[in-house]
Amino acid sequence: MVPRFPTTIGLIVSLTMLVSCNAVNKQGTPVKQQAVAPESILTTTKLRKLPALNETDTITPTNQVREFKLEAKEASWQLVSGVETNAYTFNGTVPGPTIRAKEGDTIRVILKNSLTEETSIHWHGLHVPNLMDGVPSFTQHAIKPGETFTYEFLANHAGTYMYHSHFNSIEQIDKGLYGLLVIDPQNPGELKHDKEYTMMFGGWNIPNQAGGQNKQGQNDSISGMSKGSAIGIKKKGDIRSLMEHGLEENKSSPDPHAGMNMPSATPDNKAGSTVMGMDYNYWTINGKSFPDTSPIEVKNGETVRIRLANISNGIHPMHLHGHDFRIIAKDGHPLTTPQVVNTVTVNPGETYDIDFIADNPGEWLFHCHELHHTTNADVEPGGLMVLVKYTK
Repeated sequence: MVPRFPTTIGLIVSLTMLVSCNAVNKQGTPVKQQAVAPESILTTTKLRKLPALNETDTITPTNQVREFKLEAKEASWQLVSGVETNAYTFNGTVPGPTIRAKEGDTIRVILKNSLTEETSIHWHGLHVPNLMDGVPSFTQHAIKPGETFTYEFLANHAGTYMYHSHFNSIEQIDKGLYGLLVIDPQNPGELKHDKEYTMMFGGWNIPNQAGGQNKQGQNDSISGMSKGSAIGIKKKGDIRSLMEHGLEENKSSPDPHAGMNMPSATPDNKAGSTVMGMDYNYWTINGKSFPDTSPIEVKNGETVRIRLANISNGIHPMHLHGHDFRIIAKDGHPLTTPQVVNTVTVNPGETYDIDFIADNPGEWLFHCHELHHTTNADVEPGGLMVLVKYTK
């Protein structure tokens, strides 16, 4: 007599296979499930396998001069549809034009000051000769209205940097006097990107809008400034007094910086740098608030690089939906081992370079996760948000 167990076992196996191949919906109708190929499941494997950026060890001067002409001037600037403010600009835009060169090039920037007050340019993060650092009363005279000053220095390290006013800095930067500085490597290395985008984060205070306030003694028509009245600091910490005292001691010194003009004093010696409160009611990416921010357009499979630069006085944890990304450089310096994350916190004055693989089609948000920063005058959505849009 032949045992019946094999037949029973075979029936069970057959039923199991049938169930595994078909699901039943709520109406009892079988629903065929499609098999998913392992390689189609979204993972970070490809992202982790991308090479790192090359670090700069040596460069060779190219004997190429990259000359840029900038004009600091007032202009009307629209942050978002329906919201316009008086801004300080380089060449009429916020941010100013991107200054871009290659390692080994000589960068020459001719700045004309068409503002009604003094100004200067500091090359944030880049090592330049002392006399080119752009800090009035320390490394140069402030550039007076109507004057022109030429900055010239070697592009000596690839990376993402910023340039901005270093005179009456809080007011002038808050009103838009900044731009991006990008230096490309002489030896790019293995890492290649199909697309590149830049994002500069700014903060604005627009009076007569929700959350907007004026400084004491300022007209409502002047905007783009930080909240709060100037607070006089104690004598011990009064940088103006310390600087004046030092300059007086050096009047007979051969030091080329001795006897420089001081920044113009405001009433009661309340200089702009003594303002401690930083409240903004509009936040911008490249001078625009969402929904007027430009989207990041990608195609499926592309590798995308984004340069992030925070000129504002806010902290911005930038979060990408639907993807992970790598941190590949910080403050112009490549990371030997890029870090895979979905959020990076960009502090004031910092720059980050990140990249991601566009492998999840759709429309996705990339935004600051300090959610007050994703509003316009306290109304959401707005501020520091962009769409990542897949195109065909």
